[in-house]
Amino acid sequence: MARIALAPPRTFSYYWGQPRSGGINAQSRNMTMTRRHIAAAAALLIAAIFPALLYAQVDISRTLASPKLNAGRTSVVVADAASGSVITQHMPDLALNPASCAKILTSLTALKTLGPDFRFKTVFASDRKPRDGTIGTLYVKGYGDPSLVNEELLKLGAHLRAFGIRRITGGIVIDNSFFDGFDYPRKGGNAGRAYTAPTSALAVNFNSVGVEVAPTRSGRRSKVELKPPIDVYSVRNRVTTGGRTRLGVVMGGGSDGRTITASGRISSRVQPAVIWRSISEPVEYAGAVIAYQFRQAGIEVTGPVRSGRMPSGAHVVAEQFSRPLSEIVYDMMKLSTNFVAEQITKTLGAAVHGAPGSTAKGVRAIGDYLVSIGVPRGEIVLENGSGLSALSRISASQLVRVLIAAYNDELVRDEFVESLSILGVDGTMRSWTKMAPELAGIVHAKTGTLDGVSTLAGYVPMSGSRVAAFAILANGLPKGPWAAKEAQLEIVKSVAGY
Repeated sequence: MARIALAPPRTFSYYWGQPRSGGINAQSRNMTMTRRHIAAAAALLIAAIFPALLYAQVDISRTLASPKLNAGRTSVVVADAASGSVITQHMPDLALNPASCAKILTSLTALKTLGPDFRFKTVFASDRKPRDGTIGTLYVKGYGDPSLVNEELLKLGAHLRAFGIRRITGGIVIDNSFFDGFDYPRKGGNAGRAYTAPTSALAVNFNSVGVEVAPTRSGRRSKVELKPPIDVYSVRNRVTTGGRTRLGVVMGGGSDGRTITASGRISSRVQPAVIWRSISEPVEYAGAVIAYQFRQAGIEVTGPVRSGRMPSGAHVVAEQFSRPLSEIVYDMMKLSTNFVAEQITKTLGAAVHGAPGSTAKGVRAIGDYLVSIGVPRGEIVLENGSGLSALSRISASQLVRVLIAAYNDELVRDEFVESLSILGVDGTMRSWTKMAPELAGIVHAKTGTLDGVSTLAGYVPMSGSRVAAFAILANGLPKGPWAAKEAQLEIVKSVAGY
């Protein structure tokens, strides 16, 4: 039996804009933790003796009165991350839609419950031992891995061929029984966009298909093809080369709903563009991609793709392991990937409350963790783990409590803080430098945006080597999300200068 583990853990991290290379050895980590404990104890002592001096209110009233925010639907809390002492607040207990800041709860719960080194598993098995390089049916059982992509499947195919497997004659059976199904409760609209991709225990390429559009000669039909070129979908090409690039890709056409229509124009001077769209056939799609990549690796694959269960006596030929959870959370938080958050949520549900994993079980597991850090059950309303919801509700005080718990937990603090976007450096805040150049490289935060919603929560350094945890939740935006984000950054600036 072959076992594959991808990519060793990262050996770098960011601490308020300062890259650190080479990782952390045990001695330096212990020394760092000791310094943190001493600093935290000192801060608590000083705060107890001179609370008015150390924690004088930061004045945010002018920003709250700005037309960029609806003060009546804005919740703000800023606190010292080490001691928890409140620095400033506005309607701290007002429950509002957190949008993608809900991923803070999901990622922290996963790191605490599953552990930073947890790896998702995918099992490949056959109905019998290989004979003369041939197996009959290939069974593939998924356990929620959100990161299984073309490259890993191609490597696995090459690995199996090197071990003597040359032919699969009985088709591929996809086992998705570890999850309850493909859907999850969420805000409607924008069907087909990659950020609305369905969940599945066995998921390939984030349950999205890439549509590559390449220019040809000006005035002629462009080249459109799927990546990888599988036969689950047919492609209708209505793209012309020339002029300014304006592309549209629509899923669900044709009598069977499996026609992808690409339309518009692409400049003759640009490189090929790849547009990702969510799929609605996780079983057929996963099986087709696996078959294609195995063929590319030199394995002949014949027979149908179908849904089913892996028999208990199946012969395991390989187990594919994902990168560590800490790295998956890192990518998920930086890019705010809904699909990954929902895969993690269902996996949490299975791990804590038993398979099959479901969104409801996962949300309950998140609630279990929140209770453990002092958030009463029922005070936070979560519809799902990604924040793509019109129903989820949380207050700034509750969100800051979570951030403080993460900051003071030496087992997950580094992994969690590193996963937050750094303003002007990476993630969803990479292009924000112009809005707040003085905060570039020092603010670590999670952003959230929905119709009428802008949220921002994370950490910012203050004077005296202190760090603030903040949450600024704004709903009912009078001037739109980007105006609200400018106002939210004004609040963070006032804290950074405190």
